[in-house]
Amino acid sequence: MTNRSSVKTVYVVSHTHWDREWYQDYQGFRTRLVYMIDELLDTMEANPDYRYFLMDGQTIVIDDYLEIRPERREQLTRYIRESRIGVGPWYVMPDEFLVSGESLIRNLQTGFRESRKLGTEPVKSGYVTDIFGHNSQFPQLLRGFGIDNAVLFRGFHGDSDPAEMEWEGADGSRVLGLKLDEDRAYGDFYFFLRWPFVDREFRYEEPELIERAKSMLAYKNKRATTDIMMGMDGVDHIEIEPRLPWMLQTLNEAESLEGVKFMHATLEQYLEALRGKVSNLKLYQGEQRTNGYNGINNWVLVNVLSSRIHLKQRNQQCELLLEKWAEPWAVFAMLEGRAYPRVFLEKAWQFLLQNHPHDSICGCSIDQVHQDMMYRFDQSRLIAQQMNHEQLHYFANHIGPSGLVGSDILVVYNPLQDAEDGIIVVEAELLHDSNGGLKSIVLGGSFLQLRDANGQLLDCQVVEIARNKVRRVRKYRDIPSGETVDRLKLAFKGNIPSCGYAAFTIEKVVIPVPALGEYGMTSLVQPRRLLGTMKVNETTWNNGRIEMRVNENGTIRVTDVHSGKVHEGLLLFEDAADIGEGWNYVAPANNAIFHSAGCRAVISTVTDGPLVSIACVEIAFMVPAGITHDDTSRREDKAGLAIRTYLELRKDDPVLRCKTIVNNTARNHRLKLLFPSGLQTDHYYASTPFDLVKRSIKQIDAAAHLETARGDAPYNGLVVLRDAAAGLALYSKGLYEMAMKEDEARTAALTLYRSTDKEVLSDGGDGGQLLREMTFEYAIRPFEVRAVALPALWSEREQFAAGLQSLTVRRDDIRYESLQQRERNLPAVHSYVQVDNGSVRISALQQAERQANGINIRLFNASENAETAVVRFDRPIESAEAVSLDEQPLADFAELHVKNGAATIVLGAKRIQTIRLTFGS
Repeated sequence: MTNRSSVKTVYVVSHTHWDREWYQDYQGFRTRLVYMIDELLDTMEANPDYRYFLMDGQTIVIDDYLEIRPERREQLTRYIRESRIGVGPWYVMPDEFLVSGESLIRNLQTGFRESRKLGTEPVKSGYVTDIFGHNSQFPQLLRGFGIDNAVLFRGFHGDSDPAEMEWEGADGSRVLGLKLDEDRAYGDFYFFLRWPFVDREFRYEEPELIERAKSMLAYKNKRATTDIMMGMDGVDHIEIEPRLPWMLQTLNEAESLEGVKFMHATLEQYLEALRGKVSNLKLYQGEQRTNGYNGINNWVLVNVLSSRIHLKQRNQQCELLLEKWAEPWAVFAMLEGRAYPRVFLEKAWQFLLQNHPHDSICGCSIDQVHQDMMYRFDQSRLIAQQMNHEQLHYFANHIGPSGLVGSDILVVYNPLQDAEDGIIVVEAELLHDSNGGLKSIVLGGSFLQLRDANGQLLDCQVVEIARNKVRRVRKYRDIPSGETVDRLKLAFKGNIPSCGYAAFTIEKVVIPVPALGEYGMTSLVQPRRLLGTMKVNETTWNNGRIEMRVNENGTIRVTDVHSGKVHEGLLLFEDAADIGEGWNYVAPANNAIFHSAGCRAVISTVTDGPLVSIACVEIAFMVPAGITHDDTSRREDKAGLAIRTYLELRKDDPVLRCKTIVNNTARNHRLKLLFPSGLQTDHYYASTPFDLVKRSIKQIDAAAHLETARGDAPYNGLVVLRDAAAGLALYSKGLYEMAMKEDEARTAALTLYRSTDKEVLSDGGDGGQLLREMTFEYAIRPFEVRAVALPALWSEREQFAAGLQSLTVRRDDIRYESLQQRERNLPAVHSYVQVDNGSVRISALQQAERQANGINIRLFNASENAETAVVRFDRPIESAEAVSLDEQPLADFAELHVKNGAATIVLGAKRIQTIRLTFGS
């Protein structure tokens, strides 16, 4: 519905889109940023009619500037406090698919926090002007921060889209969408009125300026739903136009533009005016990632999902360390009286978020940028690891002696809300014995005894041994030293409680051997060895849930033992040429595609036992070594990709764990891994931040689209196919690009990596070729549809990604004590948090920012239905308050109450909700 008056108003929003690093390194762009803000401040000081400027929806640019110009802090912050310079809501403008949902929340939280430090509220706009497509939960995330709008353009068709729309997220949250120009993006005013004068050194001619303004109005009027419009005065890394007040005055005084008013404005002023005029807007639902129909800038650039894959892997490693380990265990330690390391954790997040700008995490920048990112990943990881290490040691060193027999204690930690009940595989360390040590275990002269907290002996399988390793020891108030240990990977049947730990004792028992000539035994130790196998024959293994057969070419057949459903030909490698760059996969005119079906595999058994069996499949996959000089074909000479895949089965476990190691010696190619499901379905599910999205396997008809539709799509670790009876789920770590083939077998294809050499605005580089050894971890999970719900697969995917951690400590070894000594009185087995509904997932556990003695637990409903969950801690909950993602109280949230020390909450489908908890003394 249109609500028009006789006068049109154009709100001109001056801004710059500031990629912190991209075709230039950070320091190069920072230098330009400093000069740009210098000119902005000088102009605002000299000419009050230059009223407003938007700092690209970010706050990090302010920090970057003030590091170089600390003397201008007062002047800059004064304009920010006066709302003449708008900052936030983001810390950095991220990608929406390549980072976790928690990372998006922390990014906005940091942007809000930094804005308030500057004395202002952030710009309340979902400003994502250059993001390569939008996830289904983004409207809910914005609403969680009190933001009712989104400014965007990629991911929409680009031909029939109005300038204003309504966008509904997965949970039903809606925001006002401002659809920018698909050709000029966030720079329509700039390109219509400023850019044409570039070659004339910006000597504006009034008649031409007026005519160009008419052209802009005619273009924008076709899409506008009201009589007010927004003109975006800026573009990538652009400097301001100090003469803008004169330009607007000239346009306002032009007789031929009578009835049109141009005004310099803030984005929020435009939004305030627009809200009163729009109604009955066209509704868009769910994720928005349509490849561009038209528009030179309207591309979603889907193949950034697989560019420089090592960046994606390192990013997820850091996210998991922070979200699933360092923060939750800091909360549990806080409950036991230890100080919460807030500043350390915020610093780790800061380093990580600085790698989340879209051109950084997407892997589409120059080599120097991505080299710089590795340092930030390292710093984030090292801080998170250290915090986690200290928390886990804190618990290990405070477990009481009751029920634990022996000197070496193995503590196994589970950070997730689901108990790990089954075969536990963890690492243990024992002091090295120079008289034989673990070597005697292999030869049969000794054996391991593992006991639970009740002193019961547990069956234990040694999966792997590494001898003579150095462990650094730092005792409290003592200089560091080293000790030699033997590291074992152990498998045993056990139960590690939810959000908790379990302690075991482990010791090596030596079978005494009499001296030569002595025939009397002074003592007798009955050996305890675990015997058995999962092998059916030399190429087939069966763990009671899965039967796996390795074929001659290295593919595998997986059979669900319970249902009998067979999935044949999994783990087929596909290699195609790639002459693209960080943004796009581009096939040459003559693209020979290779498959590993003709390879001859070498199959070996790495470990075989009754609890764990590991097979290794090795192939030499011969592919073209590169591309011809003219980029038209693949070369004739071949490079051999040495590929090793380890396949791990655990007794009675429905998940087949896989690790593929590829030594990449070829250039300009893309390697995919294929999983023919053999299922009869037209849809599949893919995980994205806070959602499991249902998608059609059938691709849209994009023959007329300007951007080529390649069939690739985002996911973040979980793909599910299912028909009426059977299903196949794929779990992965650090992979984000997948595709569904429209073939009879309904084949899922995961992109492992792309090797490219082209870079934007440069002669190219070698970093994108990824000429190195790379490791990829994923898992295969066949299931019966009647027995397994989708949220259960989400839970298993989390367990696969986060895993378990363990520590081996000696009873007499106090290493990580603080000045606040306390007794060793923690129980040997303990759970800190339980959630009684597996569909309601814990996304975050952290100290409340606005209430130091409170704890925030963030939950989200992975189900498509409303769900009720009861949350219990190991101590009575005194109060529970629903708060926004910005930690503001939600007075109208009625579906939460505390009874008998537990909190009960009702969450709508796909709802994300933070609860602030306090506990009694």
